[in-house]
Amino acid sequence: MSIKKIYLASPRGFCAGVSRAIDIVDAVLKKHGKPVYVRHHIVHNDHIVKEFEKKGVVFINTIEEVPYGSVIIFSAHGSSPELYKKAKERNLTVYDATCPLVTKVHFEAKRYEKEGYFIVYIGHKNHPESIGVLGEVNKNSIKLIDSLSEAKRLNLSSKKKAVILTQTTLSMDDTKKIVKEIQKKYPYTILPPAFDICYSTQNRQNAVKELSKKVEIIFVVGSKTSSNSNKLCNTAVKQGVQAHLINDKTDIDPTWLDKKSVVGITAGASAPEKLVAELITFLSDNKTKVEEIVTVKELLVFPLPQNI
Repeated sequence: MSIKKIYLASPRGFCAGVSRAIDIVDAVLKKHGKPVYVRHHIVHNDHIVKEFEKKGVVFINTIEEVPYGSVIIFSAHGSSPELYKKAKERNLTVYDATCPLVTKVHFEAKRYEKEGYFIVYIGHKNHPESIGVLGEVNKNSIKLIDSLSEAKRLNLSSKKKAVILTQTTLSMDDTKKIVKEIQKKYPYTILPPAFDICYSTQNRQNAVKELSKKVEIIFVVGSKTSSNSNKLCNTAVKQGVQAHLINDKTDIDPTWLDKKSVVGITAGASAPEKLVAELITFLSDNKTKVEEIVTVKELLVFPLPQNI
């Protein structure tokens, strides 16, 4: 293995919503001590989850697993009203780590339903973010669309107004195709004033497109369960570059690097920067040059909830 150059995509790694969620868990641990319960993984990254487990965080899937009167944090992906109701019934102290950009979509779903719109929601089936949004409204007021083929089979009533909302971590390119298909069939469907796909998701995908112009292979650091990390890998492949989603350096198959001398690295929005640093060290020798390709600077910071 002789890597002459490594290009780093920027922005990469933690977004403002993930940083906020992690800070919330640390703050709640400091305030209440362990154990602190978190419904679902706070963010989709195996390393972060394991580190929090060592600190006394217990990750659960159902509210019923949490002892009465305990402290619980709802993950960055958003939660349905039903979960808040169950938490209240068990006398739980609740902290909400939902990303503000996901909260925006929750508010939109409730508002548009109240205004008489049918909601076409583009998202992944069984993803916690989708489940949370779908739980905000009557099931007869919303339809989940997971693919272009599903959009082509969509059957809407022309007698009702319709709006298109989306999961925040999707690919802008893929989503635009689905939106275009829906609006071609149903020209009366509208979009909210600001598109739902997260700015950091799009920024990272744009950075990968620039990275793809310079490298022979791209490694995306992120967990398999991370929607935005998977989209980064798909974005690279669509640019014609070999790409692999890896949890960390130990996932690398040495054969992937055969006859490769220029490598690109990026990281999903929930992947710690230390994993990128470890990967650079793993791939480098004293002759390897490292260069960062900056496409945009991200300065947004989300404040912590007032109850912490």
